[in-house]
Amino acid sequence: MRLKFFIFALAITTTAFGVQGGQLSEYDRKIVASCMVLEAACDGAEGMQAVLNVILTRADGYLHQLVGQTIKPGAFSCMSSVWKKSKPNYSPLILRAQKHGETYEKALQLITIMEQGLLWDNTYGATHYHAIYIRPYWVKEMNYITTIGGHHFYTVSRHQVASLF
Repeated sequence: MRLKFFIFALAITTTAFGVQGGQLSEYDRKIVASCMVLEAACDGAEGMQAVLNVILTRADGYLHQLVGQTIKPGAFSCMSSVWKKSKPNYSPLILRAQKHGETYEKALQLITIMEQGLLWDNTYGATHYHAIYIRPYWVKEMNYITTIGGHHFYTVSRHQVASLF
């Protein structure tokens, strides 16, 4: 029985995303949770987890880069109302997300799991995604990975990686 538990614990540890750093501030948690809810509440916990994994992948696993990746202009459409402001105010977005009640609370729980280093990457390293009913111009430069709920997930193509060096 102990061996089975050890193998299970090892599998969970090796599939969890390597998170670097401590924990987010409460305000940072609210911003990230709001993005998760406003981007993927319709896809439930699995979809919100996928959005969180994309943010974490873009931040290279560093918690101190998480909010910067979340609020980066052009990164997430739900944040577009604050991109062009010299003094962004995230309060309206946070309030809008908090109106989702249990869904917002689930997003906060997922962030806690991520902070503990136990969040499984259900996107397999995706860096981008889009709703299934659109086809953005950038998709031809990406490698498709998976579909979760109403979103297709991608990573940078090998050609793009090679051109970076």
